[in-house]
Amino acid sequence: MLVVSDLQCPFEHEDALEFVNAVKVKYATDRAVFIGDEVDFHAFAGKFPHDPDGKSAGDELSDAELHLKPWYESFPLAEVCLSNHLERIYKKAYNAGFPKRAILAPRELLRAPETWRWERSFTIDSVKYEHGDSQGGLDAARLLAIANRQSTVIGHHHAHGGVRFLANDNEMIFGMNVGCLINRHAYAFAYGLNNKFKPTLGCGVVIYGAPYFVPMIVSGKNERWIKEII
Repeated sequence: MLVVSDLQCPFEHEDALEFVNAVKVKYATDRAVFIGDEVDFHAFAGKFPHDPDGKSAGDELSDAELHLKPWYESFPLAEVCLSNHLERIYKKAYNAGFPKRAILAPRELLRAPETWRWERSFTIDSVKYEHGDSQGGLDAARLLAIANRQSTVIGHHHAHGGVRFLANDNEMIFGMNVGCLINRHAYAFAYGLNNKFKPTLGCGVVIYGAPYFVPMIVSGKNERWIKEII
């Protein structure tokens, strides 16, 4: 299983797709879960103000659709976790009084293939996949594994990519945070400019129940991917 971390299109890292495709080939994965925040929807945010010099809501939606198109081509079949950034537009609609029947579902909104499916979470081969916004902090993946009583994979927490195992007398489970694949210098992430912990770029793989956080190593002034899977 390949787990694609937060892209937040159209503000994803420019090497994100090439990197993830390389991971897919190296690990010969046959399925993909997008852990959520496939779009950013900065222009629809309520918590943070919309950058007055940024894209309009319409332009950002159009650009997000354009940036997602090659992902649809590379991953014609995908499960996608519902997440807080996608829900920004639905919260706006709700607060404006729009009934559900007047609002496009994620697939129609993002012009995704019929074979892309959005749900709150997925359990595949006894591993639970969810976005991770229901739990905060450095140990979010581990705590959600404990709460779920099963191995759990999350995203959402950009700065805490990695795997934590825990065991008792009967079994061992894990919590994995797959990090993110954003362009941290985009204006949509200005809120994190002074954060000491920076984004951990990468994605995840689960093979025969074993989790791997695959870091995307970047170098140089422009922080480009080094073209190697470490």
